[in-house]
Amino acid sequence: MLLLLAALVLLVAAALYYKPSWRYRLLAGIAVYAEPGVQLTEADGLALEGWTMEDLQADERVSFDQSLLLVNSQYPIAEDFAADIVCYGDTDVQMNCCVTEAYRQLAAEVLERFDEHLYIRSAYRTAEEQAETIEEDGDVAAPLNTSEHQVGLALDVYVPYLAGMGFLDSEAGQYVNENCWQYGFIIRYPFYGVEETGISYEPWHLRYVGAPHAEIISRNHLTLEGYIASLEAGVWYQYGSYLISRQEGETLLLPEEFVSAVVSEDNLGGYIVTVLQPGPAARTQDSL
Repeated sequence: MLLLLAALVLLVAAALYYKPSWRYRLLAGIAVYAEPGVQLTEADGLALEGWTMEDLQADERVSFDQSLLLVNSQYPIAEDFAADIVCYGDTDVQMNCCVTEAYRQLAAEVLERFDEHLYIRSAYRTAEEQAETIEEDGDVAAPLNTSEHQVGLALDVYVPYLAGMGFLDSEAGQYVNENCWQYGFIIRYPFYGVEETGISYEPWHLRYVGAPHAEIISRNHLTLEGYIASLEAGVWYQYGSYLISRQEGETLLLPEEFVSAVVSEDNLGGYIVTVLQPGPAARTQDSL
């Protein structure tokens, strides 16, 4: 019996040694329950003022993007949805305009750290391209108008010779999974979120949500569904130098003083407003 147990232990140890992705998933699973989350607190006593959409669009401190759109089988995009699509650099790879700089920084970091190029296997897809994907791989492809690829916010990435689940067999893949939040990305379908997303773990599927949302989601082990559901409409939340509020209607409330603000539709009929506050604690908001 002891010999059998020893042989089993050696077998498991060998498997974890020769299969880095298994070892990574084991340690990541332990970390989910061992690491403390981060605090998102309600912000009380804010001096707020109402802004029309026209006023917001005219203020140079305010930008609009699509970074916090919730897209899934329950919340599909409209047939006439228009994604803010641009080409990445001098390539023909298309993605949402709010993603490009964040991906450039992430890819540059991967190259510097691991001497590996981070490549994109799939980015933006038109409705026609998504329909073709469904026809070719209907078992795993999202139904039409429920794929984040159709809004250009999702990137399926890989390093040479290691794609799909094999992405985790690379140090670069593990780094991306652990640190992509620093660049505004989340692992959209984490191993701990299958019940909420309905989709199995996809360590190669990055989703841009921007700062500070990526950090909050990742470090609290949330899904995008869970995060947006946690933001009560009309309530302001504080995280570091940021204020966050999910709002509805054509007039939005913003603090009387702010450095910059990003407004994104949420695909639930409202908007998520992300404000960088003034003061010595405020960071200069980067392109994420």
